[in-house]
Amino acid sequence: MTLKLLLAEDDKQLREVLVEALTLESFEVSAYTNAEDALDAAANAHFDIALFDVVMSGMTGVEALTSLRRLHPNIGIVITTAFATVDVAVDAMKKGADEFLTKPFNLPTLSITLKRVYAERAPKAPIDERSDDLIFNALSNPIRRMVVKQLKAHRKLKFMDLCRIVGIEDHTKFNFHLKQLVNCGLVEKEQGRVYSLTERGLQIYSSMLR
Repeated sequence: MTLKLLLAEDDKQLREVLVEALTLESFEVSAYTNAEDALDAAANAHFDIALFDVVMSGMTGVEALTSLRRLHPNIGIVITTAFATVDVAVDAMKKGADEFLTKPFNLPTLSITLKRVYAERAPKAPIDERSDDLIFNALSNPIRRMVVKQLKAHRKLKFMDLCRIVGIEDHTKFNFHLKQLVNCGLVEKEQGRVYSLTERGLQIYSSMLR
């Protein structure tokens, strides 16, 4: 998944490093030298996440937060600065920042932080009532609950390995249970009768079975 990132950083060298590094980490980066230009871009396009420096010529990153949050209520916002103080961090959080990083920062850590902030901010897809009923019915059976738990633990399993781990010798019966999980969208079947949890399956595991 490619995330659209809005970057405002006035240090040319750092800006170029960030664009190159974050592009390699599956971000589509739109980079600007100041907050005003970044806000103009935000007014005309959708962004998933923003990375703003605090100290820039003109409007500061913190001053831009209110406008950015108004334009994109669900956008994840990370603020960076080389001159970190508790007061600046508190002010940034009050104005809508989700995370505050002090320069110099580790690039892999930055990528993880941006993706985490996006995941926390992203609107969750609603589960309709019919889908909800199918899921509850599927998980009312202990064999199916065990299948979901084992697929979470092992990520992917072939049919025979899954049978063995769950402890079911009747393959026809076990295939019926797997079909129920596939039909309600918790499990997907790949080539070679390999099974894994869908994104919905992972969500349900975290909320109901963990």
